[in-house]
Amino acid sequence: MRREISERHVQAIWYDAALRPSRLVTRRGSEVRVLDPGEWNPCAGPDFRNAVLEIGPERRRVSGDVEIHVSPGDWELHGHGSDPNYRDVVAHVTWRCGPVPESLPPGAVSIWIGRFMTSRVDFSIDRIDLSAYPFAALPLDGRPCESLVGHDPDKARQTLVAFGRRRLEIKAKRIAGRLRETHARRQVFYEEVMTALGYSRNAEAFRRVAARVPIDDMPDDVGAAKTALLVAGGFEMMARSGSRPENTPERRLAGAAAVFRLTDTMSLADVSDFSRKSCDMMVATMRGGRDAKAAEAGLGSLMGRGRAAAVIANVIVPFAMAEGHAPVLPDWLPPEDVSRPVRLAAFRFFGRDHNPARCYASNGLLIQGLIQLHRDLCLAYHPDCDRCTLFVPQ
Repeated sequence: MRREISERHVQAIWYDAALRPSRLVTRRGSEVRVLDPGEWNPCAGPDFRNAVLEIGPERRRVSGDVEIHVSPGDWELHGHGSDPNYRDVVAHVTWRCGPVPESLPPGAVSIWIGRFMTSRVDFSIDRIDLSAYPFAALPLDGRPCESLVGHDPDKARQTLVAFGRRRLEIKAKRIAGRLRETHARRQVFYEEVMTALGYSRNAEAFRRVAARVPIDDMPDDVGAAKTALLVAGGFEMMARSGSRPENTPERRLAGAAAVFRLTDTMSLADVSDFSRKSCDMMVATMRGGRDAKAAEAGLGSLMGRGRAAAVIANVIVPFAMAEGHAPVLPDWLPPEDVSRPVRLAAFRFFGRDHNPARCYASNGLLIQGLIQLHRDLCLAYHPDCDRCTLFVPQ
């Protein structure tokens, strides 16, 4: 029985240079060269971020997002034309042919990729192992950083520590600016923690919720605090697609009410010791155990260990640095949950066969370093990795 092509099959074809046709053309007949297919995006928004293409005989280079569909009409069916998350799409890639959606962003090209695949006698979708994507099927050519540091653990660690500390310093500078502007220390710390609890997809929405329900106005009763945050959250557009039932924005807002009303999390603004013992105590403080009051309010466990570690790295350490009471920058932080973008950056940096636990996943500072290195260098230089300033001889 012949399998039906799925959107994930098309994503795999676009991503994997071993599958993707070497020559593509737009629906208008312009040749397309894929310099970088982009970063596979597991979250809401376009399927691939930061792709780099060359279009036409003049090889006009464009950078932006790529959206994948089985049929061109899926663009309108899914409401992407009116969704601001898709305004940076530069290519709409489909398996089937059909009218080009009128609401594609200006300048975006339409690519009918199926026409190139069905004519190949060596192609069968049954040969595509969907479980291998995106991490087990990276481009075959290694990145320059892999050849220089992938087999030198000490150099790799020093590099990521430096970038991790840079990330902390950037956050500290921003927090220091907010403290100077507002002179509201408790509120700034509370808003920063709330932002971290929103995860990247709802970070700014949670910050606005915190502004609507200031910490000094939040009801002392945990149930009333939960209601106040949920009502404020109702005014925000939250990203929900892909969220597990236990990790919806509403569940996280309810958990935030418990964090600020059933634990001493606000006292962590005064921490200056970031030893392993102190970090373990901070994680325990924020998590709160299975507090009887929390269970009675239907809130369950207050915070996961990985999210507590993320609050330490993204808020508590930078806050101490901003106020000048972090005399020694840590070289270790408790490990936060490793996101898919971090894993992708690590595969590029360390190569396909690295051991995450040994290379970076047991140290939150190294995870922060991967994020910052990716933002500072990978996004700026890809796909021209050889020009990367990280490796310019001194």
